[in-house]
Amino acid sequence: MPPEFDYQAADRLSWVLKQFGEKIDWFLWLRNGRREALLSTPDSDNWQGAKRTRYEHDLARQRAALIHLKDEAKRLKARVDHATAQAHAQHARQKPRN
Repeated sequence: MPPEFDYQAADRLSWVLKQFGEKIDWFLWLRNGRREALLSTPDSDNWQGAKRTRYEHDLARQRAALIHLKDEAKRLKARVDHATAQAHAQHARQKPRN
């Protein structure tokens, strides 16, 4: 007999993955604001050439990594939610009707 599905753990995991994705979105927004502050002011003349190119490249690489993590969290959340729905459906089918 397979172990019982832990609904509480699945709900908690789903919630944590949702929060993780939201935090990544917030962090991406924060990083974009920092970029704007550094590069779009009159004092940003010192951000030219190789220094700016390196900064923009590093920022794009970090952004891509964060987006990948967010997408993976979203996929995992969908799988946990799907497994939870399947467990609910199976439990409902197995419940004896009186």
